[in-house]
Amino acid sequence: MRGKLFCPIFFIFLMAAGCNDDDSYGTPKPRGYFRIDMPEKKYVSFESECPFIFALPDYAKAYKSAAPNAEPCWRDIFFGQFRATLYLSYKQVPNDSILRELINQNWQLFEAHDQAAGGIRDSTIIRDDEKVYGAVVSLGGNAASQVQFYLTDSVHHFLRGSLYFYATPNKDSLAPVLNFLKKDIFQLAYSLKWKDAGNKQGNQEPGAKSQD
Repeated sequence: MRGKLFCPIFFIFLMAAGCNDDDSYGTPKPRGYFRIDMPEKKYVSFESECPFIFALPDYAKAYKSAAPNAEPCWRDIFFGQFRATLYLSYKQVPNDSILRELINQNWQLFEAHDQAAGGIRDSTIIRDDEKVYGAVVSLGGNAASQVQFYLTDSVHHFLRGSLYFYATPNKDSLAPVLNFLKKDIFQLAYSLKWKDAGNKQGNQEPGAKSQD
């Protein structure tokens, strides 16, 4: 009889021991992400037949754009280690009217992304010495492209860029890589030179959104 009572009592004891008032038991832990080792930043000059030069990190590769409607000076800057691409599109601007239209179109794109992302912060680029003007825009939330920019000489050149990751947008998991690559985008903006910069004078208000 004692043997028959022993088993139920033993299991009841184990169940009681497993119950603990400490809230630390069974509390979900914060979601973690794999650590990413960032390479050392070393920049090299990128130059082609196109009318601009800029610095790229040595872990990035530049290719001619694979887009079906790509123009000759569009480029895809591939950050293979981070599964990200910076898409560059370049326009030769024939007149002030087209330049104003391009600038306004870009601000409309920024604002459209802002409505989906829920936050926008821009950094104005004004480099009178090299006639480089524009803005680098950071978008909050889980926007598909969280960093975009445009750069112009305010006369004839217009360069636009947008950074995309080959992953589901998640600001928490992408934050370390995004902050790392954002520095490369600013490096591009502050190293950009137009090959004919010494021959042309700008007449557009630097870095500003144009008004019709």
